[in-house]
Amino acid sequence: MKSVASLIAVASLVFAAACNREPKVDEVPVGSDVQLTRANGALVEGKLLERDAKNVKVDVGPATKSVSRDDIADIRVKTDTDSALPKAAKFREIMLPADTKLVVRLDTAVDSETSRVETPVRGEITEAVVHDGVTVIPAGSTVSGVVSHAEPSGRVQGRASLSLAFDELTIDSTHYPLSAHYARTAPSTKAKDAKTIGIPAAGGAVIGAIVGGKKGAAIGAAAGGGAGTAVVLTTSGKEVAIGQGTLLTIEAGRTITVRVPL
Repeated sequence: MKSVASLIAVASLVFAAACNREPKVDEVPVGSDVQLTRANGALVEGKLLERDAKNVKVDVGPATKSVSRDDIADIRVKTDTDSALPKAAKFREIMLPADTKLVVRLDTAVDSETSRVETPVRGEITEAVVHDGVTVIPAGSTVSGVVSHAEPSGRVQGRASLSLAFDELTIDSTHYPLSAHYARTAPSTKAKDAKTIGIPAAGGAVIGAIVGGKKGAAIGAAAGGGAGTAVVLTTSGKEVAIGQGTLLTIEAGRTITVRVPL
């Protein structure tokens, strides 16, 4: 009997100690700036918005992060006088907004004439992204994606255009999803490439046949007014070319939650 009683006493002490180690979530005032450490060592910093029986919500800037009470290892009010980090914290979990600017040096040369949709593209971050004094995305990180649209220039109508889609950011071998896009359209060369010619009234039908379609009929009609003039595009326009080493500025396109080592 004594051994059973001893076991019960030990179990009670262990239970009491465990209870004492539980984070005192309900003692932290709503509206306080807090440091919340999750069970995996992630440190979440922001303003405590609300709590219920299951979750705690923290305003982390671009969004609200909801953390299960069962996933909280520690929570405390952040003060200016105490700069020490929680012992259980291993890395910061920082959320960047969707409009975060990324300056990228393109490693892959692409152009509207020869590149094809789904051609892989890659680039390197040249300027670190800093949030509240913490470097979240260091220079040297990479982005990768594909050519999402490539339209070569055409005669008479249609300017060349090229679009890139970046769907992955890599920081120190850790991958994060992106929804970044970059697009460029060739400048209009209509004034430069157009050729003005004199043509008799009957020639309007000829131009209409050459050009074709409604646009051709309109050009033909304009040219058919006696010994008037007609404007005909005689060469294809310029292509869009983005060379290796070109600097592009893109937006993340979605919120990114980055793990920053402490």
